[in-house]
Amino acid sequence: MNTLPNESGCLLFDGARYPDVFAWLKRHWAMHKAYPLFYETSYDAIADTGPILLAAPVGERVHEAWKQGSDFPDALWLETTAAVEDLWQHLQRRLRVSAPDGRELWLRLGDALPLRHAWQAGALWPEGFWHQVSRVWALHEQQPVCLWHNPTPDLDAAPKTTGLSAQITLDWPLLRALGANPVLPE
Repeated sequence: MNTLPNESGCLLFDGARYPDVFAWLKRHWAMHKAYPLFYETSYDAIADTGPILLAAPVGERVHEAWKQGSDFPDALWLETTAAVEDLWQHLQRRLRVSAPDGRELWLRLGDALPLRHAWQAGALWPEGFWHQVSRVWALHEQQPVCLWHNPTPDLDAAPKTTGLSAQITLDWPLLRALGANPVLPE
């Protein structure tokens, strides 16, 4: 299903893509409160360079800007009925994951490119990773595309509030797909 639903959702984008993301947000999107995923963590000092969450229901101007690829071309749109504050807390617990060999890794959740790679590779996310998110969307060839449909959005694979410690293990096919380099034109 690649038709956008008539539901609420949030944008997740990489703050490092903007020279001064909070000033930019204040100028262009002042009516939307930003929720940096590093806020209130030991990485609070660099919160502006990490993933940032904004409420973006279907039909609102911020959602339309993402859909048109203007202000948020590399963002993800997360289809959810959860309050943005709740989703923010759930996503914080997914910034770090474990590899099958036990190493902890950081995910680039605010950048659609690695998630598009995973989608193109057919890699699957573990149940409970996208807690409170029913679908993950990104722009692909200037069109919104559903990268992942979550049949169990109520399942939470990272229920503990333990800071940024990894609680979820991703398998090797998904990790390889997320780490794939883009194909560059010659």
